[in-house]
Amino acid sequence: MVVIHYTVGVFPPYLFVIPLLASLLIYFLIIVLIEYFILRKVKILYRTIGGMGKKMEKPSLKDPELFENLREQVQLFRDEKTIEIEALKENEKFRREFIGNVSHELKTPLTSIQGFVEILMDEAQSGKPAEVKYLQKIANNSDRLIDIVQDLTLITQAESNELQLNLERFHIYELLLEVIEALDDMAKAKETKVEVRDLNHISYQVVADRQKIYQVLYNLIENAIFYCPEETKIAVRFFDLEHTVMIEVSDNGHGIAPEHLTRIFERFYRVDPNRSRAKGGSGLGLSIVKRIIETHGYTIQADSQLNKGTRFRFGLKKG
Repeated sequence: MVVIHYTVGVFPPYLFVIPLLASLLIYFLIIVLIEYFILRKVKILYRTIGGMGKKMEKPSLKDPELFENLREQVQLFRDEKTIEIEALKENEKFRREFIGNVSHELKTPLTSIQGFVEILMDEAQSGKPAEVKYLQKIANNSDRLIDIVQDLTLITQAESNELQLNLERFHIYELLLEVIEALDDMAKAKETKVEVRDLNHISYQVVADRQKIYQVLYNLIENAIFYCPEETKIAVRFFDLEHTVMIEVSDNGHGIAPEHLTRIFERFYRVDPNRSRAKGGSGLGLSIVKRIIETHGYTIQADSQLNKGTRFRFGLKKG
């Protein structure tokens, strides 16, 4: 029998430690690489969102709410971009409509001027004296062009917050009398009566831009005379609201249908486009009124009932 003896030595401890250390090193290396990869992507998102001018804290994977906060920021970013896109679409739509409306408004007086100039040229070539009525029509249409351009300039300034106000203290009743006097011929032609009620309030003073408030009152009363039938009554009232003077312009005319009432302050909007364009006007009157009152820090309201009349109300700071 042959007996073989094996000699077993002591197993070195480092042979267990080295694989363990290597495994731990690889584990932590993988964790670090994963964190670096994830954090790098998160930082890119944060930089993209932070590009909107927001002050954002430095992201950390130790933050338990990191991904929830990131989700909220991305949602907010998406919502804001959606709003911006919708605003751009709306602005583009307005630009197209605005250009179309301006072109249409300018076309009528320009065509008239061109027609009358051609008549005068033909008469001049034939040796006939120029008729004053044609020159008067050219002058009237030129004035209309100037009015349209001035209205466009004013409303552009108002909508871009560039409308400058020359604030002063004045008696609103005295200004109203000036407006009524300026429209007296127009009112008489339609047998329309403009009256001021609540005369005990004629001492009211307001702080506002006198010239622009004159335009507001003029536009409101002129519209009432223009659109209402003959023998209409137009009333102007004042109301004391402690720090505010409320001015009301009302009539007992045809009234405005609900579907039109919500749009009467829009640029170039007309309840009766054909009738209005035939008699002139820029279609910007009420839109300008609204912008002027808003620039003064107040609002204007309109309510109306068919066959009963229309009422406009706005406030001004009491002086």
